[in-house]
Amino acid sequence: MNKEIDEIDKKLVNLLLFDADITNRELALKCKIALGTVNNRINRLKKEGVIKKKTVVVDYEKLGYVIEVLIALKIKKGGFYEIAKKLSGDQNVFLVMDITGDYDAELLCRFHNKRQLDEFVKKLQQDQLVEYTRTRLILNIYREKEIK
Repeated sequence: MNKEIDEIDKKLVNLLLFDADITNRELALKCKIALGTVNNRINRLKKEGVIKKKTVVVDYEKLGYVIEVLIALKIKKGGFYEIAKKLSGDQNVFLVMDITGDYDAELLCRFHNKRQLDEFVKKLQQDQLVEYTRTRLILNIYREKEIK
């Protein structure tokens, strides 16, 4: 059975969310707990699957991806897994989500220019498994929400 997540666990997770490189010593100072306690809690959170891995936040614009979009897909019945597998291999598709509602899937895509986006959407709309799409331009991403 998992130990209850308390306020210190939440603070540790939030600090790691915003800086995966923070040291356990810095975590101990910010949480006002012993270094050994931080080590034990981090290990427990990993073991329980709360912390799956540490990662980096990439500035995709600096890598030349100046256009970010969300593309909702209405997919023919039974076609989600086939189209998801196909799209997961595309260099411009960064996330494929299985969703509920008026659409069946949502893509997070990044492109270097409008031409790439245009070609991608037109190709997507020609796929036999895709009934229709809705594309929305992402203007800004402020931050990932911390846990409460």
